[in-house]
Amino acid sequence: MPETEQTYLITLRVGEQDFPATLKAMDIFHQALESAIPTELRRGHRLRIRTPKDEIVYPDMFVGETVAHFGTQTFIVHAEPLTGEPGPFRTLAFDHLAITVADRPAARDFFHTVVGMQIMRDDPHQTVLTTGLTALFIFGTAVAPLSDGIPSRWHHLGFIVDDLERCYYHLREHGGEIISDFTLLERDERWSLYCHYRNGDVVFMLQFSEIRDGYRGVNTDATQFMYDYLRGRYGVRFVDGE
Repeated sequence: MPETEQTYLITLRVGEQDFPATLKAMDIFHQALESAIPTELRRGHRLRIRTPKDEIVYPDMFVGETVAHFGTQTFIVHAEPLTGEPGPFRTLAFDHLAITVADRPAARDFFHTVVGMQIMRDDPHQTVLTTGLTALFIFGTAVAPLSDGIPSRWHHLGFIVDDLERCYYHLREHGGEIISDFTLLERDERWSLYCHYRNGDVVFMLQFSEIRDGYRGVNTDATQFMYDYLRGRYGVRFVDGE
């Protein structure tokens, strides 16, 4: 059996309750949370994953290599209910676009060599390229978690907000338009909430993130070369007397 097809029976422990999950080596912990943890312990909660020795596990880590690295198939999930109140928030910036392609090495080389983006990550999970201000995440069809894996489809759009809990309450008010478990997931540099928006026959996945203290700020002078789309209406139309 190929290593990528090997299955793992892991246990997610929330308080005194154990929830088993069977996943493939290249599945990620986000999938384990969705498949094993009941909705009432995810919706409206911040989830942190740790090993029994309190070592950090993030939702986008591979199950197989994480089990091998830490030597455990039991993971502690801390589910903390949100306690904030609804209120205003701002979507500050477009953060990244994630796409699925048929030939990831070729796409990596194109965006690096031809377009001039810098490669910040390139491993069996994904390729990340950046200009410093925004990033492009590239998945291959064999490993595209939470996606149908069809090439030439975007995987998700990522946005940065200033207050993710207030964003959560706002999104909950639009439950007729978006689909989500409304779970806040801990990552190394951010807290994130994923949702799906249906438009006709197409479903788009969106990620809203709040960057954690210690990771905020951009170390680049590129902003002086950017166009400010907030300066006014974009483009010219000669209609209605304009």
